[in-house]
Amino acid sequence: MFKFQTEQKEIDIAGSIFGGQPGRHRTVMVGSLFYPRHTIVIDPTKGIVDMTKLDQRLERYRKATENCQCPSALMLYAESVQAARSYLEAVCDRMPGPLFVDSGSSEVRLSFLRHAEEMGLQDRIVYNTINAGLSTEESDSLRSSPPKNAVVLAFNPRGDDVKGRIYMLESGDDLLPMGLLDMVNELGIKNVLLDAAVTSPQMSAGSALRAIMVAKAKWGIPTGCALHNAVECLDLSSMEDPKDARRNVDSSAVAISIMAGADYVVYGPMEYAQRAMPVAAFADLMLSQSAHDL
Repeated sequence: MFKFQTEQKEIDIAGSIFGGQPGRHRTVMVGSLFYPRHTIVIDPTKGIVDMTKLDQRLERYRKATENCQCPSALMLYAESVQAARSYLEAVCDRMPGPLFVDSGSSEVRLSFLRHAEEMGLQDRIVYNTINAGLSTEESDSLRSSPPKNAVVLAFNPRGDDVKGRIYMLESGDDLLPMGLLDMVNELGIKNVLLDAAVTSPQMSAGSALRAIMVAKAKWGIPTGCALHNAVECLDLSSMEDPKDARRNVDSSAVAISIMAGADYVVYGPMEYAQRAMPVAAFADLMLSQSAHDL
């Protein structure tokens, strides 16, 4: 196993610790909720949810996290401003911990911040994401009222290798006037989590795993990934049971990410917690034992 020479930052977000030397803290597991075509969502525009199904699934999710003692967070996805507030209201009192907020619309992402401030949830919110495609309007809004916590996505449209990711964070790789890390500092964001930007296996998804190590070695910033994205892109049609094969590969992606040094893992829909949490617990234990005398 390995130990970074660079001091590793540890960030406490709503009771979950992100960062540190490998094996020092449990990996934070992030599951998605209200994602596109999520069966508990009745109307994604109005944010109407089947509350009975939500409670049932949150209870299963809670049991999985508690039984495996996994620190966890939820990733809320919304398609409208109205839905953003509705989803925050539906979850904030039912589940503790960090709430990552995401949308395909900058207006909706920003509305999450406004709603959170009105509801007193600012410290729990993690803005997802600061990236190379950030518009002037969105950056101006963030600068005027910065979130306390945000994810910085290392995706580089010019290069899908490790260098491309690091250059985007460090300098902007001639695509931006400054690197993304300087950008979040200029925006006034206090707590930064890096996302190593996993895409598909055809776009060098595996290089994101080494980017985790390089980023932590270079800056000591908590870094994670969603290797689940690569699993979703796999063609498993030749397998006897493609769905079962994908479930198995998806579980392995959790362990692979943790052993590569990820401080947090986005494992897909929160319903996958029942299979992701035991894998994370085992991988965390093995990593902790292997790094014990480093």
